[in-house]
Amino acid sequence: MVPGHAVAILESRKGVIVVSTTYAPEIHVRRPHINLWAVAVIGLAAIIIGLAAWVVVDWYTGPTHDAATVIDDAASAWSAGDVAEVASLYTSDAILVTARGDQVVGTDGIGALMTNAPRYGLGFERVAPVTTEGDFATTYVRYTDPALADGTVLVVFQLDQGKIARQWDFELGVTPPFTARAVLP
Repeated sequence: MVPGHAVAILESRKGVIVVSTTYAPEIHVRRPHINLWAVAVIGLAAIIIGLAAWVVVDWYTGPTHDAATVIDDAASAWSAGDVAEVASLYTSDAILVTARGDQVVGTDGIGALMTNAPRYGLGFERVAPVTTEGDFATTYVRYTDPALADGTVLVVFQLDQGKIARQWDFELGVTPPFTARAVLP
């Protein structure tokens, strides 16, 4: 036996086994192991959370939200008969084409068109989500008119730097098909 070496002798049925503990690895040392499945799952979860955050931020700050805000503000201003608020939401050279095909140009003309709204009890409310494509936004707006029947119109807006530059109103049974065009000045 070598001095300083611990030797254990184990007996088994087939004979004597000499085991030296000098070269045995330490028990507390463990080779690091990376579970690739856990890494993949954690990475995928991080990607999904990142995409969800991006969708939420885009929903509340993107073009659809901006267009919906302008459209809701316009509907409120029209219902209140607030000419100054309407003028602030439309560009100075805005063109509005009514469901009957009449064209109104500029904020002064649009203001004159809507000044009677509160007196007659007219009301406007967006009743559908806003869809956007480039500078265009589309939605449905319900109007209430105590003198006439209430109705719903499809409204297409062309936006320019957060303001309404063009507005086309389409109402089933009222709007002549494809004849209501905004002529650019």
